[in-house]
Amino acid sequence: MKVETFIALRYLKAKRHQTFIGIISFISVLGIIIGTFALVIALSLMTGFHNKMKENLLDANSHLSVNSLDNTMTINEADRLIRKASKLPYFKAGAYAVLTQGLLRGGMSEESKPVVVKGIELKKEKNVTTILKKVNLAKIPYNGIVIGDELAKRQGLALGDRVTILFFKPTQTPLGIMPRIRTYTVSGIFSSGIYEYDKNWVFVNITNIQNVLNLNDRVDFVQFRCSSIDEIDNFKKELKKVLNPKYFIIDLRDTNKKLFAAIKIEKIIVSLIIGLIVLVAALNITSSLILMVMEKRKDIGIMKAMGMKNSQIMKIFRLQGIVIGFAGSFIGCLSGVLTAYLGNKYQLIKLPPDVYDFLSFIPFDVRLIDVGFVFLCTVMVTYLATIYPAKKAAELDPAKAVRYE
Repeated sequence: MKVETFIALRYLKAKRHQTFIGIISFISVLGIIIGTFALVIALSLMTGFHNKMKENLLDANSHLSVNSLDNTMTINEADRLIRKASKLPYFKAGAYAVLTQGLLRGGMSEESKPVVVKGIELKKEKNVTTILKKVNLAKIPYNGIVIGDELAKRQGLALGDRVTILFFKPTQTPLGIMPRIRTYTVSGIFSSGIYEYDKNWVFVNITNIQNVLNLNDRVDFVQFRCSSIDEIDNFKKELKKVLNPKYFIIDLRDTNKKLFAAIKIEKIIVSLIIGLIVLVAALNITSSLILMVMEKRKDIGIMKAMGMKNSQIMKIFRLQGIVIGFAGSFIGCLSGVLTAYLGNKYQLIKLPPDVYDFLSFIPFDVRLIDVGFVFLCTVMVTYLATIYPAKKAAELDPAKAVRYE
């Protein structure tokens, strides 16, 4: 062990008459721990919130959808489009669907509930979305309907109950314009974890909804799922190359771009605000080292009289600050990672489902690059905080330092 390192470690241990300096050093370490801990938690929360919302939103609605400009897409055209897309890289699955709205009535409630009605291919829907992953779609009959658990609670519905839906698209008859009303049997109840869907969405056989709305073989759009969320942009680029000009792609990330941008800005702002804790702790390190230099004037004078160079004196006090910063950063980062692990395991931060449609709790997403960035920045800030007191220590005149000792 070099003499500078040995002396620096010795100075970190306060003697009886240096208790005040020891307390300041302890507060400095504690400040660094709290600052790095808070930064790791804040970054993991904001990252987890952003990624989980994005993931839930995309999984519930498919990664991409293709619509027709003239709303005349047929099943044959949709199948041809899916076959073309299946030859592209990053393709996983495709399915067509019909989307409309209506008023649902039934169960113990006397009120009608506005719902979004989605006509789906029962055999393929699970391949493109995850919203019905726990429902056995093979058992859904032609006149069956799948509803969300929140909708079932509000209306007092259970499996086997019958409901009626008044569709918003009326039909022309010899007697005039008449509403389209159909009766369905509740054949499945899903729970997606997304309050908005569990409360407002219902699913029926696509053939049934086509007959109700007199669509013949027309569909509204084709849904696509990629091999992973990270490959959506690559797949989208390839898909555009094979699309007919009358088709256009809807990407939910674009329609919710402002939401995701706002979350990113919040992440930066929160990090900057919490980073002030680290700066305050760095100032504590500076003050504790200045007091240490004043206390060790005699020691510094003796060491310089014995031939120790200015660079060695500076190194002693810089090492003190670096040790404080390193220890505080390590403990703070480790505490943050452990807290994030426990937060995910026990879902500590619950969210009201009626406020946050896509999340029931905020997950912690700890990224190694974030932890490493916090650690390195904290150590660098603490190092910078040692420059001034270390320089003052090196500038002491040994004759004046020991004259009155």
